[in-house]
Amino acid sequence: MLMAEASEMASTLMIEAKGLTKKFGKLTVFENLNINVNKGEVLVIIGPSGSGKSTFLRCLNHLEVPEEGEVTIEGQTLDLKNKKEYREIIEKTGMVFQGFNLFPHMTVIQNVMAAPITVKKENSAVVRERAEKLIAKVGLSDKLDVYPSKLSGGQKQRVAIARALCMEPDIMLFDEPTSALDPELVGEVLGVMKGLAEEGMTMVVVTHEMGFAREVADRVIFMDGGKIVEEATPEEIFTNPREDRTRAFLDKIL
Repeated sequence: MLMAEASEMASTLMIEAKGLTKKFGKLTVFENLNINVNKGEVLVIIGPSGSGKSTFLRCLNHLEVPEEGEVTIEGQTLDLKNKKEYREIIEKTGMVFQGFNLFPHMTVIQNVMAAPITVKKENSAVVRERAEKLIAKVGLSDKLDVYPSKLSGGQKQRVAIARALCMEPDIMLFDEPTSALDPELVGEVLGVMKGLAEEGMTMVVVTHEMGFAREVADRVIFMDGGKIVEEATPEEIFTNPREDRTRAFLDKIL
């Protein structure tokens, strides 16, 4: 029974980061950080600016390559030396950035379709059908042929989410997806993210949106000074944080 339970737990582990250390020159951003993320879990990372949150997130898919440690995605360890295998593993993770990163010369539908066709060499008709469904999912069916310059910030970010989903990832990484948005546009993006969480998408989210963290997260990590200061359920973090540093941070922003 115990062996079966252990096997089941191992099979649900989606991300395992061990001993991650990241430096920029002489600056050590963080050292010897570890996290596990299980299938269907929403992990939210909070903390002050400059605490290493976004760099840590980017290390999970090696957009930033750590000096030490390893990242395993669904049982396969990322290794940049094996480029073919690395690409196959990394396609399991979708990423949404704070700056949208849409192609300005492409329409909404072209932006969403681009990666599956160019990277995965999928059939364009198949991709188009999937892209249209995803664009409808994020509430932008009337914007298929519109260029990014004609969209609001919230609309651009919803297109960026649809674009990431069109690669059919098993894991979604969000790097402060609402920080570049006007306050009245934040809700429409968080609404899409909540929907993904309800559908069981495995998600790691770096955010300053404490309401989202409290409502949607299964687990919250508070980072400060390149360290994981506290890790707990939203209820524990927001109602009764153990660490003085966590309490001081939350008192300031809540």
